[in-house]
Amino acid sequence: MNRTPAARADNETSAPIAAICRQSDSAWQAVCALLEYAHSQGESESLKDSEEFLHQHATAVSSAIENHLEPRDILGFQEDSAFSSKKVAGVLATIPSDDVLLSARGFAHATATALDHLYWTSFAGDWLVQRGTSFELEAGDLYPVGEMRLMGPVGYSARPHRLPLRSGETAHVRRRAADGFRVRVVGEYASIIDRLIASTPLNLAVVLPNESSNELSFPPNRMGPAKPEDQLSTINRLLDDARKDDVDVIVLPELSVDGGIVELLSDQWGEASDLPILFAGSAHLLIDGQLANRTAVLLPGVGTAWHHDKFTVFESRDGEREPIDPSEPGITVGCGRHVRVATVVCRDALDVDFAALVADLGVHLLAVPAMSKSLGEFSTAANLLISRSQGATVVANNPRVWDGSSVGHALLGQPVPRTDGRCRERFSNGAPDIGVARLGSGWTAVPRLHTKNS
Repeated sequence: MNRTPAARADNETSAPIAAICRQSDSAWQAVCALLEYAHSQGESESLKDSEEFLHQHATAVSSAIENHLEPRDILGFQEDSAFSSKKVAGVLATIPSDDVLLSARGFAHATATALDHLYWTSFAGDWLVQRGTSFELEAGDLYPVGEMRLMGPVGYSARPHRLPLRSGETAHVRRRAADGFRVRVVGEYASIIDRLIASTPLNLAVVLPNESSNELSFPPNRMGPAKPEDQLSTINRLLDDARKDDVDVIVLPELSVDGGIVELLSDQWGEASDLPILFAGSAHLLIDGQLANRTAVLLPGVGTAWHHDKFTVFESRDGEREPIDPSEPGITVGCGRHVRVATVVCRDALDVDFAALVADLGVHLLAVPAMSKSLGEFSTAANLLISRSQGATVVANNPRVWDGSSVGHALLGQPVPRTDGRCRERFSNGAPDIGVARLGSGWTAVPRLHTKNS
């Protein structure tokens, strides 16, 4: 018996796609399986870059699937939109037989696109459940990204324009490239990191502890504060002031601390659950017999959650070299179900390939402890993060005066509609000092922010 065109569409095109969806426990699992299936069918380009006719056809299929999965009653109210593998499989059988024009690859990608649009907010949570609390993200791995979750009021965000999509990707699913960098994902502290979205808008503080290099020690002696006890007292006072400003995140500059200061701060943060997230500057430390420039991320109720070791060594035009043994280039991303944060040290952020990686990882907040005569170069990394992931970048610099001239002690990159407001430096008239910024508004002229929730 001859099969009808409708039967050909169902059996030859939609049947394997329906089977994939039927076997999936979550939308995230289904989208990944569909993208991998499309890849196995010889996918060489995303549908967005294929012939215009097929692109339009795939878009129509994707829209039809969405409309069937997200029905509304006559008043416009949405029915239950929870992912159901059986429901998705059933919907695929309703696609008109004319859509046999799409290949299996195209049908898989169109289905993945529809599921992405409907269920992307659940992807990160399901991804962490699937992969565990700490893992390496390898080349070829699929991973979810989300919209900027820290801005609050509608209209602040500059929409990302990461176009075109690479092969085997959807709007909220990316494929890790073979880029030579190590990527570690930490999901253990998701509930703490996700607290950041409760603050609308997010308030950030950048601490400036030192007026000049006279307050610091340089090689051949140890690198860091010249008088650690005085520095700890200054930093604690500034941290207390920042907490009075009701901030959510605090960033200390590069080499403004030493190992002892970080340890004491870690103890403080581990004992209290009502503190901001603290990116604790950096210090030169001996790690497994190697000197490293290490920064720590301190979370409330946890203390030190993870580290990052600087991998881009500073070298002056005179040939002076930072006395560290660089580590393997890479990044640790702290992931919540909605928010991602990360930190790097100074010149790490100036590696354009690395900055692009951080942006592609969907980082929402990047903290950069720095010690630099100029912060202008950091705008490149900030703009990459804004354009690709709607992320914000906060650079903390120290000391205030270099070679007799005042330099910017902080830089904020934020995803706002106005291009002239996306990267702003802050200067200070004296140190110690604190710079406070409100995402969406920039650096505040008034030091206290107690009216943020009013």
